[in-house]
Amino acid sequence: MSKRTRTRRTRLPPPLVCRQATTLVADYLSGDLDAETTSLFDRHVRGCRDCTAFLRSYHTTIDAIRSLRYVDIPPALQDRVLAILRQRAS
Repeated sequence: MSKRTRTRRTRLPPPLVCRQATTLVADYLSGDLDAETTSLFDRHVRGCRDCTAFLRSYHTTIDAIRSLRYVDIPPALQDRVLAILRQRAS
């Protein structure tokens, strides 16, 4: 009689889909994701051209915003943007 060796399968978490990955981008870039979610995110982005491009553009946008200085925005534009934001908030 032969013995069958049973191997335990490790349950892998399901892969992320693009919609889930894009909702995690901000937390990923700020380092706020737990290790498992970070690993899932990395694995998804490595295999997805669209999400890789989205991550790059998001990161580039953050860098561009950080390079802006407060004085670069004309006062009239500041007033218009604030008025629009206040109108949408109410």
